[in-house]
Amino acid sequence: MKKQLVFFIILTLIFSIIANINIPYAASTGESVIEQNANTLVNLGIMKGYEDGTLRLDNKIKRSEFITLVVKMMGYDKDTNLENTKITFKDLKKNHWAYNNIGLALKYELVAGYPDNTIGPDKDVTYAEALAVVIRALGYEKSLKGKWPDNVVNKGSELNLNKNLSLSANQPLTRGEMSVIIYNALTVNFADI
Repeated sequence: MKKQLVFFIILTLIFSIIANINIPYAASTGESVIEQNANTLVNLGIMKGYEDGTLRLDNKIKRSEFITLVVKMMGYDKDTNLENTKITFKDLKKNHWAYNNIGLALKYELVAGYPDNTIGPDKDVTYAEALAVVIRALGYEKSLKGKWPDNVVNKGSELNLNKNLSLSANQPLTRGEMSVIIYNALTVNFADI
């Protein structure tokens, strides 16, 4: 009888310990952190899926998609006035689906483009490039210290934008990884200006 009681107590302790372990998947839904973050962004109206209803979280994210996410995160997509914004990137046509969002990002000084007057709307965005724009959107650009890309990677880490991620500076991001960065940015206070 004593052995059965001891066994029962030990078994109960084991189950209570297992129940309190943090697993990177939601216990109730089976979703990964990336899926949870992406679905939250969809529910907030920041992220949209494709016509087929999928989010394609493993696909590389294009600069135009990324810029659109940041514009929506900041609520700038409600602004439709681009009259006084010069959009002169030689690789961005007016019929590009993200033309207005790129224009808004330019208007609100989130992006400047490359020195050769291009924006690379259909190029993959790297981790460092994404962090630079998010850090700028949150108002922390003036507090960057050091050289590119370490300065944005270090500031991103300080702001906890890299929570649940482990990426190198020049690594092209997936849509899922970007959803984690945007989700994490929603938890950061804006810099005091």
